[in-house]
Amino acid sequence: MSIYRIIDKKIEEVKAMYATILEDFSEDVKSGSAFMIYSLTTIFNDRDFSDIETGIIDSAYRKESHDYGIDSVYLSANRSFITSIDQLDEFNEDTKFTFHLFQFKKGRGVDQGELLKFKEGVKIIFVDENVDEEKNTYLFEYLVDLNEIKNELYERFSSEQIHIKCYICFGGSRKNIEDNDLLMNQVNAVSTILDEGGYSTNTTEIYDAQRLIDLDKKGEEIVGMVSYEKTFKYITETDSKHKLNGHISIIKGNQIAALVKQFQTSLFEANIRDYYRRSELNSKILKTSADPDESKLFWSFNNGLTITCRKVEELPGDKFRLHGIQIVNGCQTSNSLYQAAYNIERKAALDKKMKGGDSLTKREQTEYDNIKTKLLQDDVAVLIKIIETSDSDLIYRITETTNSQTPIKTFSLKANDTIQHLIEEYLKQHDIFYERRLNFWKNQGKRNTVSIQHLYQLFESQIRFMPSQVKTRPKAMFGNNYDEVFPDPEVTQHDFNLYLIPIKVDHAIAKRSRIVQRQKLESDQYKRMLISHGKFHLGCFVLHSILGGKYSKSIIVKNTTIIIRELLDNKFEVHYNAALDNLKRVVQNFAGNKKESVPSALKKVDLDGRIVRFINK
Repeated sequence: MSIYRIIDKKIEEVKAMYATILEDFSEDVKSGSAFMIYSLTTIFNDRDFSDIETGIIDSAYRKESHDYGIDSVYLSANRSFITSIDQLDEFNEDTKFTFHLFQFKKGRGVDQGELLKFKEGVKIIFVDENVDEEKNTYLFEYLVDLNEIKNELYERFSSEQIHIKCYICFGGSRKNIEDNDLLMNQVNAVSTILDEGGYSTNTTEIYDAQRLIDLDKKGEEIVGMVSYEKTFKYITETDSKHKLNGHISIIKGNQIAALVKQFQTSLFEANIRDYYRRSELNSKILKTSADPDESKLFWSFNNGLTITCRKVEELPGDKFRLHGIQIVNGCQTSNSLYQAAYNIERKAALDKKMKGGDSLTKREQTEYDNIKTKLLQDDVAVLIKIIETSDSDLIYRITETTNSQTPIKTFSLKANDTIQHLIEEYLKQHDIFYERRLNFWKNQGKRNTVSIQHLYQLFESQIRFMPSQVKTRPKAMFGNNYDEVFPDPEVTQHDFNLYLIPIKVDHAIAKRSRIVQRQKLESDQYKRMLISHGKFHLGCFVLHSILGGKYSKSIIVKNTTIIIRELLDNKFEVHYNAALDNLKRVVQNFAGNKKESVPSALKKVDLDGRIVRFINK
């Protein structure tokens, strides 16, 4: 089968999978949108579709008049999309941030006019920030948040850490572009526009049919290289399906520090951001790794690391290439070694400044005094347990058991809890596929999926009335509130309709919001901002409307059938409009009448209190 027929087949599969979303499009727009969705879900294969869809600004998809040649825009770091300034607090000096700007063409070729439009769009949207609200209301509202984050990003971090990546995705062969000087001139001109706008760290890449297919087959995987001092191999089972092999190794601390610097949070199944907080344990680890006398004893004082990977490739010169590497236990140690190694680089930079005759600022002098005795010693070694397996369930079990003495409860770590299994089985009975294991159902072609994180956010929003908080800091809240949302079924009886209803409400809101935005049914600009930025908040007000006022867990459970009935298309519009009216009333009383104040207001903790008082009045 030719690569073009493969792409056509993928498009048909996407059209079937997302039939409800694409149902009101013409056949041509439907196929173009399906190619766009296929490309995005292939490139961002570990992200929720709901997050991917938010960044789609294509005028045909949004039924707007203009998209400036750019079809979707995202900001990411460490495999996560950044949608709030608050998220920037989670990253450090070596984090790599990427803005992604896409143009999609389903056909076999791309013409000069389309590339010219893309180039001009990059300038208007990213450099000039001069989008006409009347031409694309969705894009204008989406960029309100993104530009605020972008400006803060360049204030806080070095421009060398921030990369702009432009994608030209089409269903043909890249040679159709590369062999045409006129087309390549336009491709290269995109980088020129960004360079002239002050964004020198940028690339423009061509994603053709073959590249998309290769990426679809391979998926995104971290491959890390380490050298070892000593190692012992233990073979349990060599069968590829049930493989469980091990290597017990001694690895130098600077090797671990280099991995963390290279891959950042992507390296950690249990997200390292939970471990970035200053702690007494971190301080002790760092102190030992920097002590000239005790550093050689580091491996005997430390519990070591547990690493899982899909494949261990043994290389000459005492090296391993680890495919699909994840550090599932030892984040404190890894982060501390990284910090001690970073201190060496930072001290060298400050030393160079002083040797050049420049004085340190007061802040730099304080930093210098703090780090000059906290430098990673060359003889620091760590005991590493490398587990080679492709069994995702086993990896989750290893992650959970090796972290059993820590209080951290991240999304991936809790995927194997009994409550998570029960939720998966219950939702499956209602044709909802719960992704407690990342991409498990998606890879089987299931469309109606929901992740642990998204279900958690919906529960906190609609059941516990905290939409503003969970919109901006879901991971931090998850660690603190996990047992409130997902209690142990052996300890607390929990009706599983409390998970079903928020998902059903969310689906109904998403569907109605899509219709309202595409058909321009809402003329109130304030409400349009609420639709774009307040999906978690709207859930509370929808339930308030359906239930006729004050509601609680027990009221939801008692009225499950009624709620589901009222979410049907012919009944839901009334509740949606009432929810939008009431949300506008609460937000206006809280933040004023300017539509520009809506995005920031929806992130404030105090707004949640106003919502509680409104619902309970």
